[in-house]
Amino acid sequence: MPKHTLLRPLSTTHMGGRLVLGVGALALTFSLAACDTGVDPRNPDTPSPSESAASESPSDDAESLDPVGKWTSPEAGDPFLEFAEDGSLEGSDGCNAIVTSWKVEGDEITIDSFMTTQKACAGVDTWLSKASAATIEGDVMKIMDSNGKVIGGLEKDDK
Repeated sequence: MPKHTLLRPLSTTHMGGRLVLGVGALALTFSLAACDTGVDPRNPDTPSPSESAASESPSDDAESLDPVGKWTSPEAGDPFLEFAEDGSLEGSDGCNAIVTSWKVEGDEITIDSFMTTQKACAGVDTWLSKASAATIEGDVMKIMDSNGKVIGGLEKDDK
């Protein structure tokens, strides 16, 4: 007759250890699922880009300073920003995606802070990922960083 191995029930010590591992794995999963909420970790009171777009569409000043449409650059990677009427903003620094919101404040376009991937792309200057504000002069949009320094320019895309 073949011998069968007798299975023993798990002791409570083993069951407790498995329970702790399961709870730990669940906690790790939830914490990773919360990554990239769009909230600036340095200022958690700032609404996420989707909340900003929903609650703060462009103001009445938008009529005098209208960025709506696509603004491009012929640089490597073809960086661009596309401003939508609802206050949302999408683009690329030529390597990494940009998704945020915008509003007009006085004579300046404020670009809400955003998170982006940080891929390294050979031969591409990712200056546009530092965009914080902009002004428009004719068909040229001057992009400024958070210090108010002009870091580059984009041209209105007529397409």
